[in-house]
Amino acid sequence: MNIINNNNENASRLVAYGSLCMGLKLLLNPMLIFLPPFYASEIGLDLATVGLIFFLARSWDALTDPIIGGLSDRTKSRIGRRKPWIIIGTPLLVASSFFLLVPQGNPSVLSLGVTISIFYIFWTMVYIPYLSWGTEVSPNYTQRTRIAGYREAGSVLGILIGIGIPLLLVDPVAEPVRNFFWSEGIGLKSSLGDILKIIFVTTMVLLPLTAFAACFFMHEAPIPNQTNISWHQTLAVIVRNKPFQRLLAGYFLAQLGLLIYLSTLQLLITKALKIDAFLFLIFIQHIIAFMVVPLWVYIGNQVGKHKAFCLSLIVMVCGFLCLNIVPSGNLWIVSLVFILNGLGSSGGTIFPPALAADAVDYDTMRTGSREAGSHIALLNLTSKSTFALSVGISFPLLALAGFDPGAVENSPNSENMLMIIGTLIPCLLMIAGTITMWNFPLNHKKHKIIIKKLEKNLTN
Repeated sequence: MNIINNNNENASRLVAYGSLCMGLKLLLNPMLIFLPPFYASEIGLDLATVGLIFFLARSWDALTDPIIGGLSDRTKSRIGRRKPWIIIGTPLLVASSFFLLVPQGNPSVLSLGVTISIFYIFWTMVYIPYLSWGTEVSPNYTQRTRIAGYREAGSVLGILIGIGIPLLLVDPVAEPVRNFFWSEGIGLKSSLGDILKIIFVTTMVLLPLTAFAACFFMHEAPIPNQTNISWHQTLAVIVRNKPFQRLLAGYFLAQLGLLIYLSTLQLLITKALKIDAFLFLIFIQHIIAFMVVPLWVYIGNQVGKHKAFCLSLIVMVCGFLCLNIVPSGNLWIVSLVFILNGLGSSGGTIFPPALAADAVDYDTMRTGSREAGSHIALLNLTSKSTFALSVGISFPLLALAGFDPGAVENSPNSENMLMIIGTLIPCLLMIAGTITMWNFPLNHKKHKIIIKKLEKNLTN
């Protein structure tokens, strides 16, 4: 059932749906950029050990994705399959984020491992049903791009809020503004610890509000009549889904490249590029990403979602390469490169869930069962595995190179290794992802055929 059409009422519903991604990505962003360097440089845990902890925590988290995805597929309630998970999971997610972002005392390796593992369980409780919900709102190829665009706009806006507020309160670039409004100071420093405190307080307010807006204003599609598939058959269904397998492969390569870049980003800016205003540069990248979301939606509708995804990866590769030739210490020239990175980054996140929805239709046509939660869980599992590998690869490699995140100066060799790990390795992975996805089989024309067959099956 298509519950989204091109009118203002439905646009407002999509804004409500996309707003939850704003709250979620506000919380996830520090997990990618600030948390690993914080525990290594300010808490003082060993760099390689931090990488190992994040790798193990994400590996454990990967086990929960298919379970929660499958459970949400099988949930029955008066308010739908997905909403109960979001309503229950949101307060638990906020509570667990406090202990992770604002650690008390001197956290040990063990306490970090336990805390981050619990956090990821509650994150999965909200995020997997949320993404699965989005695949079911409309069966239309172009409408799914539109839905993904609203979700990505919320995602980037959440990141902008999560970076913009700390930027205003602690970043050196915003010091004239702070002096104008708070001449006596606000008692915060540009430390990662203070940045994470600001992010937690913002999350505590924003995430419950956006979860309420999404659940109250956006409808769930009715649960379709479908063939019942047992738990042990779910994986077999996905194994037979060749387009989905290809999507997972291309997404894995591209996402691993992006997350290696993000996991080292704060260190790249402050240590290799010699710029203290790292929040400003990250903010510039994401505000450009927010502004070009409609452009990527348009490109996706014109050339196909899979080719638009590949084009976004090519743009980011160009940006990463430019970081190796810009003069260090020059904030404004480096800003131009981050603008280029922003042009490509939103396209890299808009299209994979929308492509997954098309692959779910293909699977439904073949099996008679709509296992959207299981498919999205595996897509998210792929994302989580790349997160685990990104920190698990980059931080131990930096440790082997003799890089010290807490040192004022590092050797030229270790800083060069930082640039290689943070930019050149991601380029190679994204190029491989582009090659994998360029001829993705489910284009607009083929998807129309699938939808016609599904509609025919419903009428029979």
